[in-house]
Amino acid sequence: MNPVRNAASRVYAGAGRAVLNWRAHRRMRELGLTDLFAGRPRDAIPPVWADLWFLYSAVRAKHPAMVLEFGSGCSTLVMARALADNARDGGAPGRIVSLESDARWADVAARDVPAALRPYVSIVASAAIPVDYDGTRAWRYRDVPPVAPELVYLDGPEFTPDRKVAVDVLDLESRLAPGTRVIVDGRGRNCDFLAGHFRRTWRRTGDRFLKRTVFELDA
Repeated sequence: MNPVRNAASRVYAGAGRAVLNWRAHRRMRELGLTDLFAGRPRDAIPPVWADLWFLYSAVRAKHPAMVLEFGSGCSTLVMARALADNARDGGAPGRIVSLESDARWADVAARDVPAALRPYVSIVASAAIPVDYDGTRAWRYRDVPPVAPELVYLDGPEFTPDRKVAVDVLDLESRLAPGTRVIVDGRGRNCDFLAGHFRRTWRRTGDRFLKRTVFELDA
């Protein structure tokens, strides 16, 4: 690739991300969502406003009864708030189950959930087990509950240099209903692996600025 064009592309992408994050932060501040993260530890991953706004909006629009999240954090809080807002507006109360492979961060996630949101959240501390899946070194959470979520957020576990794939979504696939959405934060190799191993028909879309992928189950 032309190095000048490559550099210009990176600058353009960075500017695009900055604008999206600024707009998302403004919207979230107006709704009081930014207050959710005031007590996060200093070494926690900071909020990525555009990603969080996308998750909040997705839960508000879809009104899922069950959200399953792999990897806890700011996303857990904002999706729980979206579920609470859905219930406040007269929708059926939903719930998010968040699996966290690091015991410390599972404790942090549970502590950070405000009292008003606790009816909507379950934090599950679960080890991520190394597995071999179709000849690929991968990860699988040990304690995934037997649920059929309408929305899945894949942002865990933390990968290692020799294992950059998680297979839990494939384990879930047979019990998911058409219309189920799987949102993946980055993890391009994992997305390609899922796309190559799905047994049902999924539509795949992506966001080049925020490196986000969404799969939606057709049938």
